[in-house]
Amino acid sequence: MKDLTFDANGPVNDRRWMIVDEQNQFMTLRTVSKLAEIQTSVQGPFLHLYAGSNKILVNTTEECELVEDVTIWGETFKAGIENKSINEALSDFLTKTVKLVRYQSESFRDLGASATEAVKQTMFSDARPLLMTNTASLEELNGRLLSQGKAPSQMERFRSNMIIEGLSAFAEDEVARVTIKNSKGDVVLANPKLCGRCPVITQDVETGKTVSKETLATLAGYRRKEGSNKIPFGVYFVPEILGTVSVGDEVFVETNR
Repeated sequence: MKDLTFDANGPVNDRRWMIVDEQNQFMTLRTVSKLAEIQTSVQGPFLHLYAGSNKILVNTTEECELVEDVTIWGETFKAGIENKSINEALSDFLTKTVKLVRYQSESFRDLGASATEAVKQTMFSDARPLLMTNTASLEELNGRLLSQGKAPSQMERFRSNMIIEGLSAFAEDEVARVTIKNSKGDVVLANPKLCGRCPVITQDVETGKTVSKETLATLAGYRRKEGSNKIPFGVYFVPEILGTVSVGDEVFVETNR
């Protein structure tokens, strides 16, 4: 994706849909690796889902009539339930009863104290609307993996919305505010939170199969914070000034130092 546009929910269409089980609890790659095999793209007014030989079309412009409570990370709120044919196709592919749910006008997942005037809610992301990673941090991690004779990791496994370069390795930990400048106007990101990593970063992005346990183990060896189980890589942000950013835009950071 060359452009990324932010609205009052964060990046447009990002984490706007989620698959839930029969109890309307969110499903995750951590426990259902086959989810990785569902490929997606947004083309015009439709979300395209490719599940095996099936292509499923979801109209992005029409909200769902059926609305139910869904739960992600212990938070319960309203979401639209996609139609029966969509849910049956996904259930057949995953060999279990599931539903595709959509964040829509009845939904509100409160960001609480991390909200800004522009963005007060997040959709189905783990914590906050945007996750930023740094190319130098991956280079350092891969250097450590290679020194052990292990295969390097890939940025795609860290599932960030925005990747920056020009900072030293893990300097993003100290970033308090990000301003992205382009001809369309500034976009500002605020209220950072370190992203604690889980075994998803050891999984192949297309199959969900574990291919590099060493990635998480190596990262934990030098990144685990004292007195914490968190293994940080990347930083969550909340948009403070909305707009559109593009590949190659200049990024300016303010740090806590």
